Amino acid sequence: MTEETNRVDVEKTQAFTPDFGNTFDDYGEYREPETEPPVRAASEKSWHFKRMRIPRLLWVALALAVAVGLGWLASELGWKWADDVLALTRPDQEVVVVINDNDDLDDIALTLKEAGAIKYEWLFKLYCKFSGSENYFDPGVYTINLTYDYHALVNNLMASAATRGTVKLMIIEGLDSFEIFDLLEQNGVCSREKLEDCAANYHFEFDFLKGLPYGAANRLEGYLFPDTYEFYLKDEPENVLGKLLRNFEARLDEEDLAMIEESSYSLQQILTLASIIEGEAANDDERGLVASVMFNRLNEWPRPLLQMDSTVYYGARLLGTTFSMELDSPYNTYKYPGIPKGPICNPGLKSIRAVLTPKESDYYYFATGVDGVNHFFNDENDFADFLNSDEYEPIIPD
Repeated sequence: MTEETNRVDVEKTQAFTPDFGNTFDDYGEYREPETEPPVRAASEKSWHFKRMRIPRLLWVALALAVAVGLGWLASELGWKWADDVLALTRPDQEVVVVINDNDDLDDIALTLKEAGAIKYEWLFKLYCKFSGSENYFDPGVYTINLTYDYHALVNNLMASAATRGTVKLMIIEGLDSFEIFDLLEQNGVCSREKLEDCAANYHFEFDFLKGLPYGAANRLEGYLFPDTYEFYLKDEPENVLGKLLRNFEARLDEEDLAMIEESSYSLQQILTLASIIEGEAANDDERGLVASVMFNRLNEWPRPLLQMDSTVYYGARLLGTTFSMELDSPYNTYKYPGIPKGPICNPGLKSIRAVLTPKESDYYYFATGVDGVNHFFNDENDFADFLNSDEYEPIIPD
């Protein structure tokens, strides 16, 4: 191909313009199609907020206000809580609070709040749990001061606290166990039910109780020493009865113990005879004479019957029945010879020592006169005449 031929071809190519005539006149001028934005569903709407520009000074002011507010709130709450824990503003006033058996920490906190000793139950319980003192409390009646802080409240609501409520009671000679239990219950020391159960089943570490069978509510009869005592209110039965038993052990001196050891009777028998004296003697002078009558009768063979009404009445009360000389009871000294199975009441030292040192006499009989004292006889006929006279005044126990 020649250079001339190439030049002619290029010129022809550059000069060609297609011509469609009037074919596309009806379509107008061509334009590129515009793309429309997609339509969003209502749930797909997006919201746009304009950012507010807050001056730096205002930010500082707001932060300072919040800090001051929180500090004030914390200081107010902190002061109130500290005031309750430390009792800073409570009045100098004594109140009595009662912690009952089986009260838990919730019950105790409520009791203290109602008494005005605390304001915030939850805070007191929290203190007790963190200090490990939630189990320090003992049932009882306590006199506390509202100025006690939490620590003082805990220390003054336990058995050893000096603030614990007490009552002074006199247990007189001749009361039986059940009468003593009633007296203790009536004065808020302990319930009769708990005392009976404790007397029947609790193991006390005293040598003089060894050998006594368990199970009977009058098991400690004769050993609950008559005296004046100061008891804690709402105390445990073993503490109450233990106090009486310790006093019994302390009041028998070495001479008493030596005489008991040298006698032909056991301590239980000595106390049984002493309890009969308490039930029969009208005054101190008669104790030795009643003892002499009993020993004279015990020396009667082959059938030594004491024939003491006081023992029959005791046996009848245990059985829930009335006096009868035919009563089927080991306490019926008209029917069963010898010393009864146990004491019929709790004797004092004078009756115990009357058994250890009885007066010498030949009396076998005695009875109470209208003059309020016992009349003693050594002749059965003289005794019978007295019983049939106007001078005789039979005493029927309640």
